[in-house]
Amino acid sequence: MTASTLCILGCHNFQPEVAAAIAAEGWSDVVSAEFPARCGRPPVTWDELRALLPAACSQVVLLGRACLNRLGMPPVDFPPVRIEPQDQCFHMVAGRQMVDEAISAGGYLITPAWLADWRGQLRTMGFEPAQASGFFQDFASELVLFDTGLDPHTPARLAELQAVVNLPARRIAVGLDYIRLVLGRLVLDWRLEQVRRSAREQNRRHVAELADYVAAMDLLTRLAKTQTEPDTINTIEELFRMLFAPAALHYLRLENDAEIPASPIPDAILGALRTLPGEYAWTPDGQGFVLRISHGDEKLGLIAVEQLAFPEYRQRYLNMALTVTGICGLAIANARNRRRLLEAEKMASLSILVAGVAHEINTPLGVGLAAASTLQEQSARLADNFAARRMTQSELTHHLAVEATSTALIHQNLERIGQLLTAFRQVAVEGKVLDTHAFRLRATLEDVIRSLGEHLPAQHVAVHIDCAPELEIDCVPGDWASIFINLIGNSLKHGFKGQEHGRIDIRIARNDKNRLCVDYRDNGTGIRPEVLARIFDPFFTTDLQQGMGLGMHLVYNLVTHRMGGTIRCESAPGAGVHFHIEVPPGKAAPD
Repeated sequence: MTASTLCILGCHNFQPEVAAAIAAEGWSDVVSAEFPARCGRPPVTWDELRALLPAACSQVVLLGRACLNRLGMPPVDFPPVRIEPQDQCFHMVAGRQMVDEAISAGGYLITPAWLADWRGQLRTMGFEPAQASGFFQDFASELVLFDTGLDPHTPARLAELQAVVNLPARRIAVGLDYIRLVLGRLVLDWRLEQVRRSAREQNRRHVAELADYVAAMDLLTRLAKTQTEPDTINTIEELFRMLFAPAALHYLRLENDAEIPASPIPDAILGALRTLPGEYAWTPDGQGFVLRISHGDEKLGLIAVEQLAFPEYRQRYLNMALTVTGICGLAIANARNRRRLLEAEKMASLSILVAGVAHEINTPLGVGLAAASTLQEQSARLADNFAARRMTQSELTHHLAVEATSTALIHQNLERIGQLLTAFRQVAVEGKVLDTHAFRLRATLEDVIRSLGEHLPAQHVAVHIDCAPELEIDCVPGDWASIFINLIGNSLKHGFKGQEHGRIDIRIARNDKNRLCVDYRDNGTGIRPEVLARIFDPFFTTDLQQGMGLGMHLVYNLVTHRMGGTIRCESAPGAGVHFHIEVPPGKAAPD
């Protein structure tokens, strides 16, 4: 154990993940310990925590939620404490959105450590396993396991618990990446503070070097805030030039043991970099030094400082460089982790895009299938009557009318699917901006209403359009068709649910600033405030059996991101809904 140690204390249910993340990162100066998982009943005490601390602990980090609520100020003889309260304890192992969505869906969240002793956990809650089913079913709709992959027996234990509480179970594989990022930030902050404290001590001993140390701390702060690896490397080079004023500085980037030089390196220096026996060595002429920058066991880069301005102080310079290489390595590793996280987010965004296209295709496909089914039934009935010589002229006339209506619906909705697939191909495959052209918005809206067919029965839903027939805009017609399909679809699925009659009013015009304004209203049941606040969130829906919760999110993205406009929704229970959309002139050309 090193003289300076960071001690991370968390509850039993997350201790295996904390310990595994520390081991994976190779932090020899970071230790962890656990306190009982009582969720604040009663809260932990400082005396309990004191018993968990190692002798050389220089700072304590407390992770928790309800268990820390009544902890109060630490005793004066306690090491420095940093309390990291969590909105939800599971935010330590998975993203906030993933955890909050699982909770909102009625899930009871569990970890592998909790599951390892689930029978004891139930008894702690006051239940024998045979009595727990009713309790869980009163407030939870499913069991959600955030599986970090540390315990191979977890799936079997989850199945045992599921059988006891009689609830569906879902396993979300989260691994250790997220908690490694969470702890990495804490360790980076702590180590940066260690470097600052060490630097301040050196400044007191070496007053003559005060200016250099202050500038070095400023650059280290910048280093901690860098977002990309090139920016981090540039800041490291600036730091080394400021501290040592070398005649030349060379950096050799390493990734997966492959060399990626940013600029040509002299052969002699390149050889010294490649044959570096340990953490450092002197350059061939003895007037500089070579350093390895690493994070844990991973080699991230090599840096060579040639011809120091004051070679007589080379040992002091080397010691100074070794002090900051740990922070440099952590900053580079953090930048690489951030890059990997962004790549993962891009993949998640692609998944949402694919789900969105499937959501858009669902409505025209359903209308087309319904029309085809109607046509098939009518044709079979007519064929039976013809074969039995019972067919009448009125039946044939009715069949032809149904055939004309059904084939028109099928044709319109197949065209709509084709347009959606073309748009998807342009964005996802070609990577090009969608083609725009001038079209009349009222005609597009009327086509949408016709395409909905029997889903929008005139005897039950009255649609009133207030839009000049000659109003023409330059945009992507499919975008506006998607907007109107989702707005009308929401009214039909949710607004008019349980009502015999409904009314939709759509007013489209330009305001005095030439902005295109769309006002959409219905006289449906309205929206509760807590639902209204999340209406544009992805995957948020009040009826999981009627949709995926992507419709209004797609409308929001089309209006705000694609068109650069604004959209707001006003509603209250029993007062219907009002959507107001404004699009700037650049996205909707003048008449």
